[in-house]
Amino acid sequence: MNKRHFLLLCIFCLCACCRQKGGAIIDLTGIGQKELVVPAESIYSSIKFIPLETHEQSILSSPNVFGMDSNNVLVWDQDEILRFDIQGKFLNRVGRLGRGHGEHGRINSANYDEKEKRIYVGNMGGFIYKYDLEGNYIGQFKISENNEILQTVRFNKQLNALVCETRKYSGEGLQVNLRIVSPDGAEKGTYLVYKDHEQVSRSMTRTGMLRNTSEGIMFMLPFDDKVTLLTQQGIIDTLTMDRGNFRPSRKLCENRDYSDELYKTKYQIDNIVVTDKYFYLTVTMDKEQCDLLIDRHSHAFIHDKKYAYGSELEHLSLKGFKHVSFWPWVAFDNKAVDLLPIDRFDNDDLEVLKKTAVNDYPLDDMSNPILVIAEEQ
Repeated sequence: MNKRHFLLLCIFCLCACCRQKGGAIIDLTGIGQKELVVPAESIYSSIKFIPLETHEQSILSSPNVFGMDSNNVLVWDQDEILRFDIQGKFLNRVGRLGRGHGEHGRINSANYDEKEKRIYVGNMGGFIYKYDLEGNYIGQFKISENNEILQTVRFNKQLNALVCETRKYSGEGLQVNLRIVSPDGAEKGTYLVYKDHEQVSRSMTRTGMLRNTSEGIMFMLPFDDKVTLLTQQGIIDTLTMDRGNFRPSRKLCENRDYSDELYKTKYQIDNIVVTDKYFYLTVTMDKEQCDLLIDRHSHAFIHDKKYAYGSELEHLSLKGFKHVSFWPWVAFDNKAVDLLPIDRFDNDDLEVLKKTAVNDYPLDDMSNPILVIAEEQ
């Protein structure tokens, strides 16, 4: 072996070792200083504004969109699941809170299987309840066992399965697993993703972030920098969101007594939205928040905007609107989606909305939010 071949082999081995130690690294320690700002129209090829019909059975209080296809929009509002059509018309409720046959417990996750048209509702007790789009109860099964907590669930179409974050607290510390379960409740595999030996007084549990991607599913804990990618071949790659000494400890994330300290002094990743092109991150730091748009392939920062904590008017600017801005809460394929409260639109912006909305509901009398669907270029 000559020197050139030996050098190439050394470089290859070094790259392989680096990959095993955590793969790519996105440095978050200097965020909020670049002040990179892009308008929404430079990212999206189209943006639709769909007012959700205000109906006596569909008044929403704190909703999130969790499922969507070409005909349906599914909304999780506290312990209720509601279905709208793609034009915003209310169609029906799905299931209801209770202890009777076909009723579900308190909801901690809601998912939609677009292919089979099935809705899966989960709770902390470890049960998954299945319904069809019309709201008919199909069945249920239990996932967690042996004192585990079913923390959250995400249906992933690439795996054709439910991926569950389960946690087990004991005198030895914490163990977090990702469990793959078929739509019928059969276990297909379990992967250990986190373990420690810390004794933490726990008064709340911050859910890990399970995010669908075209490769499989990504997962990140609020007190860990590692991002796990789970595919059909298992866990094959990882990414690190490096927060340096600013990463919050498990004590800050899991004990309510330290919640003020968490939001005042640490870099808390509040949400990650993943599309084929971008990571959208919202980070709380030192009484301020920061919106980050990061290219998934180059890991370059495209948008890096810091603003006062609690401000709702300084995200991606929307063409034509003076005060209303947009930042996605969830993504489906290449569509970034959020719900904007109607009271965020002042008179000028309401006039713009009336010209761009996809239906003719009386916006002045609405209480339900506006569904925004932004399709990436």
